[in-house]
Amino acid sequence: MRKLRAAIYARHSTDKQNPASSQDQVDACRILVEQIGGELVETYTDPEISGYRRDRPGLMRMLRDVENGLIDVVVCEALDRIARDGEDISWLGKKLSYHRVKLFTHSEREIDEVKLAVAGLIGSMFLSNLRTKTFRGLKAAVLAGRLAGGRAYGYRKVKGVDSKGREVNGVFEIDPEQAEIVRRIFREFADGKSPNDIAIGLNRDKIPSPRGREWGPSTIRGDRKKLVGIIHNPLYRGRLVWGRREWRKNPDSDRRERRYRLRDKSEWIEVDMPDLRIVEEALVQAVVAEDKKRQVPEGQKSSALQHRARHLLSGLIRCGKCGGKHTLVGKDYYSCVRYADRGTCDQGVSVRLHVVEDAVLGALQSRLLTPDLVKLFKEEFNREVARLTRSRDEADSEARDRLAALEIEITNLAQNFLQGVVSPTLMAMLADREAEKARLVDRLNYKPSEASTVIPHPMLVKRYEEKVGKLREALNDEVVRSDAIKALRGLISSVEVHVDDGKR
Repeated sequence: MRKLRAAIYARHSTDKQNPASSQDQVDACRILVEQIGGELVETYTDPEISGYRRDRPGLMRMLRDVENGLIDVVVCEALDRIARDGEDISWLGKKLSYHRVKLFTHSEREIDEVKLAVAGLIGSMFLSNLRTKTFRGLKAAVLAGRLAGGRAYGYRKVKGVDSKGREVNGVFEIDPEQAEIVRRIFREFADGKSPNDIAIGLNRDKIPSPRGREWGPSTIRGDRKKLVGIIHNPLYRGRLVWGRREWRKNPDSDRRERRYRLRDKSEWIEVDMPDLRIVEEALVQAVVAEDKKRQVPEGQKSSALQHRARHLLSGLIRCGKCGGKHTLVGKDYYSCVRYADRGTCDQGVSVRLHVVEDAVLGALQSRLLTPDLVKLFKEEFNREVARLTRSRDEADSEARDRLAALEIEITNLAQNFLQGVVSPTLMAMLADREAEKARLVDRLNYKPSEASTVIPHPMLVKRYEEKVGKLREALNDEVVRSDAIKALRGLISSVEVHVDDGKR
């Protein structure tokens, strides 16, 4: 009898855990494989990856082998090694069960449906409780005057101790070099410089951004409502505002995603931290006044954004020299964002919107009219006609079955009338059935013209060529413009702009 083909799965979360943890799990699972009479065929590991992620490389590779019928049993140290979230435990259990693969753990032995259900419930309760405790702990740290969260630009972490002499996290002090950059940004903004110009100057002076890369205008400008961005960070004026946003896991994604659901201001926690003030109040107020002058009325802002979102090549054009994106500059010019906003690219050539759109449309038209794609269009068209025909035939068959049933119902109702059983309810039922019968008869008697279902080959190709030749007209037609843009963008991966001897 063939031995069970066993696979071992091991995982540990972070580099703060023992790097040998995964190997220790594998060693423990090898013993269990022998005890259940299995033969180890593969080992899958995911070191330093959270159990809340489904897209772990080792896990994905194991599931592919499960789907390909290469594994009979999966062995892991404990269920929380393979999944932590209750929904993920259930999802994984269903996948293994569907492919008739058993699950064993070193601590629980075979995991059946009951154990899976209990583990999923406990996992969900643990996760909910953990969130509550974590939030409570972070809140306590903030109220105690410590920073809960990542390090803000302008500060550096230092060792801190509580009243009992125990080491605590979240203690920071001002970083003099970075603090001077913060003050520079505030001064330049108050003096009327745009975030673009400020970013260009910082990049020109080789000053690393908070993430160690290039400065961009959004890092400086941020968002005043969310209190993000250098000029809107209240910590620079000696006040910590914590708990503005929350993390939520998107159930349609394998990763944790930041959802900017801004909590109500009544839920925010504000603590004065004068020792962390970097910018004097007079300069802060000057920046606030300058920012207020530059604010765009909501109506105008919305209109501008809607206008840009309608362009065919938005987000698809790249600089042929640095690879940066091209964005609209002014009304109808595209320019490299690293040149216009950051000053880190020297290809300052801008191109007219309609020029690059016409060039792309011309290339698309040439490609779409090649013999191979014309042939593909004919095949897809005929396939769709065949599908619609089948669908209509199936609907007609259902209509005939329903019509036969209606005939019987109408006959039975008529028999009741002949026997003297008359009531408003029966009369209404008969009227409804007769009306439905009339609709079905009309539908079955209707036959679409042959011209509407079958297009002769030469005419089909001609219509296709006409449609391709009118791509520009489709983009100019407000009725179909959005659909046309969506369809065409699906055919374009990217557009590169190069300069050849000073010419675009």
